[in-house]
Amino acid sequence: MRRAALGCALLLALAWPAWAEEQVGPEETAPAASISKAPLAEYAFNKPEVLTAQLLWGVAHGARLLALACAGSGQHAAAEAWVDWREREQPQILAAGRLLGRHYFGSEEISPAVISAALGLKPALDLPPEALGPACETLAQALAQPRYDLSRFHAMTLELLQRGGKTNSLEVLK
Repeated sequence: MRRAALGCALLLALAWPAWAEEQVGPEETAPAASISKAPLAEYAFNKPEVLTAQLLWGVAHGARLLALACAGSGQHAAAEAWVDWREREQPQILAAGRLLGRHYFGSEEISPAVISAALGLKPALDLPPEALGPACETLAQALAQPRYDLSRFHAMTLELLQRGGKTNSLEVLK
């Protein structure tokens, strides 16, 4: 069982490998250097494709943070469910990352950590155990729901925005 837990933690770390920071200068990391060049992160309400990518990225980022918190608290089934979900949803997540990288930095080769920071997303969850436990227990079930099908999420959100509708991630996730 210990070996399975270590394997799950390793898979989580490798599933989003670009979170590693590389040294740029004496006291500066690549994300810090890149973020300092980014425009202020705002929702791109006048650009449906970018807004869709921003919302999708937020969903994927939130699922990842919960999976990391679950793995850190020893609830490895939730982390394993996230790894499976991430593998299925990887094409949409990578496409959103490339689009956001171009939008914010003029490059598709931007790490997920830098994109998340540019969007102002938290780097970690800070949930008390009484909230984390139930969230971890239901993560696998939640990720199996249609609202976490990122191809569907992307298509529905983009269609709504292109028709001139206003949205927030809660409307699309229904």
